[in-house]
Amino acid sequence: METINFKIELHGTGWDNAYPECIVYINEDVKWHGNVVESTTVDFDVDLDDDTEYELRIQYLNRNADTDVQRDTDSTIIKNKQIEISSMAIDDIELDYYSILYSLGEISFTDYHYAQLNKQDPEKYPLVHNKNTTLGAESIWTLKFSTPVYIWLLENL
Repeated sequence: METINFKIELHGTGWDNAYPECIVYINEDVKWHGNVVESTTVDFDVDLDDDTEYELRIQYLNRNADTDVQRDTDSTIIKNKQIEISSMAIDDIELDYYSILYSLGEISFTDYHYAQLNKQDPEKYPLVHNKNTTLGAESIWTLKFSTPVYIWLLENL
């Protein structure tokens, strides 16, 4: 077993003192739950079993497509509550934004309104996109990793 520290920098966009709600998990274990108010650091330790696959998940939830998006008279979005994954470190080793966060992470969109706007069948959830670190609709960003973590880091840096 190894104990690993995660530091995740998130940036929340909101207004009128209302910001996006977020949960950070390792597999099914909730490590943090709160609102992402502007720059927010999520810092936690986790005990990981040897030779095991894990998922770090960052979830944007309880989004309201009517109140969390502001549009002009032409229906163009002018404000959108969202969560940006700015950076991440494991045991103070900064993960490369492009090669790990952007390239290995994937976002599963579960927002019914998002699916309708993108002419997708809502029954075919989740809608999965790669190469994105912005949660602008109700969604879950996932990074799969394995232990030992330092070997996984060497293989992916």
